[in-house]
Amino acid sequence: MAQDSSSSDPLYFWRETDPATGYLSQWYNCPFSDDEDAKKTYKTAEHYMMHHKALLFNDHAMALKCLGAKHPRDCKSLGRKIKNFDEETWTAHRRKIVRRGNILKFTRAISDEGIRRGASAKRKSEPVQGSLREMLLATGDREIVEASPFDRIWGIGFRAADADMAREGGAWGEN
Repeated sequence: MAQDSSSSDPLYFWRETDPATGYLSQWYNCPFSDDEDAKKTYKTAEHYMMHHKALLFNDHAMALKCLGAKHPRDCKSLGRKIKNFDEETWTAHRRKIVRRGNILKFTRAISDEGIRRGASAKRKSEPVQGSLREMLLATGDREIVEASPFDRIWGIGFRAADADMAREGGAWGEN
C-alpha cells in the first residue's frame, strides 16, 4: 500500500503483520541476498543483523544458526547468545550493519511475488502492488519511525498513539 508522501506527519510502523506499514519492519518476510556473498539468503533484515552481529564477534557457528532460524524471534534470541559479545564494539558497528541490511532488503529482494499482503490487494491472497523499493520511495520525505513500545534503541519506546506526546516531552528512544 503506497503511503501518502505529501503528508508531513511521521510514518509510524512496528509489527511486520500491519498491512499498511509492516514492510518497514526488520521482521518483515522478504528474502534478499547480499551482493558481497550471493550464496547467502536472508529471510528478513533481522536475520541479516543477527548473522552479521555474530560474524563481528567471530562466532561463525552462531552466525550459521542465525541465518537458518525459522522466525525472526528465534533469530533475535540466538543473537543474545553470541560468544565474545562486547557491548561497546556492537554499539560502534550496529548502525552500519542494520543500515546495510535495510538497503539490501529494499534493493535486492529475491522475489516480491507472493510475499506481501495488504490493504491495497483486492483479496487477501493477492500481493501488495509495487516492489518494496517502490513502496519505500512512495513515503517521500516523511520521517519513518519505529513505534515499538518495547524497544528504545531501534524504536522510540512508545506506541504510535502515544508517540507525538512523548516526543514533545523529549522521551523518545534512539530510533
